[in-house]
Amino acid sequence: MSVYQYVADSDPRGTKQLIESFGYELTDQRNLGKSLSELVSSVGEPALKKVMDLHPDKAIILEYNISTTPVASSCGCSSCKAKVGHDKYMNADGNNTPDTNSATNTHLIANQTNVILVVATIFIVGALILKNK
Repeated sequence: MSVYQYVADSDPRGTKQLIESFGYELTDQRNLGKSLSELVSSVGEPALKKVMDLHPDKAIILEYNISTTPVASSCGCSSCKAKVGHDKYMNADGNNTPDTNSATNTHLIANQTNVILVVATIFIVGALILKNK
């Protein structure tokens, strides 16, 4: 069950009001979860935040994830990130830089593709020259 379906099943009236608050009209009220999913797909983060405000387990999720240890300073280094615990989550710091291993693999594949194209071109040109002689 998706989070959208869970929220819609838990609060159908609130879900309907949420969808209508973004200027959309419900044509089929039987599948509110799909409507929420489509709303988030088309509107984006503002709609997602509103959906999460309707989540029936929001209080316990927030209580569970609130850090009890205060962070004195956060310089952004890996040591500070490890203390906060956000280093375990993909792209939690907002940097969208790929890891070096992935970049290396991408360059390797691009180089191999270029070599294959050059060799194939040379082969075709050679075949055409030999055929015309």
